[in-house]
Amino acid sequence: MRIAVVEDETVIREGMANILQKIDPEYKVIGTAADGEAGYELIKRTKPDLVIMDIRMPKMDGLTMLGKLREEQIPCRAVVLTAYSEFDYAKQAIDHGVENYLLKPIKIPELKQVLQKTADEIRRVESQEKVLSMDNIFLGCLNGQLEVDTELNRMTKERYGFTVEEPVEMFAVWLGESYDQQADRAAETLEHLAQNAVGYRTFLQKNENAAMVLLILYRLEEGKTFYRRYQKNAVPVLERVLEKPVIYVWGRAERLADVAWAVEEMRKNLEWNLYFPPGTLISPEKISRWNMIPLKYPVELEEQALQAMLKKDGETLGHCYEEITGLLRAGAYAPKQIKETLLRFGRNLANKQWKRKEESELQIQNILGNLAEAVTWEKIGSEMETFLQIICGEQGKTEETSVSQMVQKAKELIWKYYSEGITLEETARKLFVSEEYLSTQFKKETGSSFTETVRRCKIEKVKQLLLDTPLKLNQIAELAGYSDPKYMSKVFKEEVGMLPSEFRKSVH
Repeated sequence: MRIAVVEDETVIREGMANILQKIDPEYKVIGTAADGEAGYELIKRTKPDLVIMDIRMPKMDGLTMLGKLREEQIPCRAVVLTAYSEFDYAKQAIDHGVENYLLKPIKIPELKQVLQKTADEIRRVESQEKVLSMDNIFLGCLNGQLEVDTELNRMTKERYGFTVEEPVEMFAVWLGESYDQQADRAAETLEHLAQNAVGYRTFLQKNENAAMVLLILYRLEEGKTFYRRYQKNAVPVLERVLEKPVIYVWGRAERLADVAWAVEEMRKNLEWNLYFPPGTLISPEKISRWNMIPLKYPVELEEQALQAMLKKDGETLGHCYEEITGLLRAGAYAPKQIKETLLRFGRNLANKQWKRKEESELQIQNILGNLAEAVTWEKIGSEMETFLQIICGEQGKTEETSVSQMVQKAKELIWKYYSEGITLEETARKLFVSEEYLSTQFKKETGSSFTETVRRCKIEKVKQLLLDTPLKLNQIAELAGYSDPKYMSKVFKEEVGMLPSEFRKSVH
């Protein structure tokens, strides 16, 4: 605790510094003054945590000095020392917000008690300051973990001019798979745009998990919405500086405390990007004005696609898909209708394949899952392109007769358990053969060793995750069965010729 001593009696002033150090080494006397004017300048300059001061002093008495500091909003706690025990002095000191009132001669036990109480209060307030920082208030609301009560609202109102019971509006930029590359640029642009905000204040948060940059508008001018301002001014600027696809979403919460729920609704509304034209600021009001149009499932196109798949006619199959997407994009259909149609199309074709390798089955299930979550036509297009290649290229395809059932089973086990670190020993045990025999036959029939095949499976999984997700390298490494992302990057470069980060950039 940093302490200033303002006392006109030299013995008390100098003795106090020695006493404080002996009571607790953490008590640091940062300066002393012999009168109120010098004390005022000292406190103004050094901003101590506590002032120990006399009342009767030359030039300026202690209470006048303290009153002047309070008027100028210079914060400091004060303990008054005086030989005068009259009630009037005590009352004036209390009115000026002193921590305590001690009579001369000073009793050490009483001084210790007062100092300890003051130090405890400083620690309590500092802890409260951290909890009630602007960041913690907003993050607590965004996480849904802030406990709302009258005291919290009183303190936030006093400190920041608002309460968590007041309404907020939100503007979000969804960046998807380009989040890592564009989040900083989007945040800088929004901060620049918010500098001239009139009628509200802003709080910015980058949310990696949601792949969004979120701007919360608070202390809103009563009765106003700023949706049109952001549609007119913010969206065009962001359209110029950000690479596509990006999505803009608007939201509102009646209380800042409910902002977590509102953000979740905004995330759900991202899929309306499939309906609205690019550059639209999607809002609940816009969605509510949507008129329901029944969507008739294109049975004839599905039948054409099925025949093309059976004939392994990729060109016709592609045309069928293009007709379906053209139909979906031309009509005023809800995102749910669009995705349900594409999923039905995909499942029906997949179910008509009479034979499919296990790894293809896993890929198809992954693709259909990605389609269900897709919020851009670009994502739908890339997933469907991969899907059509799989079902057309692999239809009717069987393992070459040169590959024995044992080796085929071994390959299936690799695809199923590669991320769990499957070994040659475990595979041989499952197939009831020796390691040496399986290793020899596997190499002979496939041209690759067991270890090389496992390695390729992992690398294919890494490629897929790099292409289809915004996951970080440590997350990808874990999903692909690597304990060390650095080692994964080393292996990937050996196999592909470039680092994972370079590969991701090369295809986006």
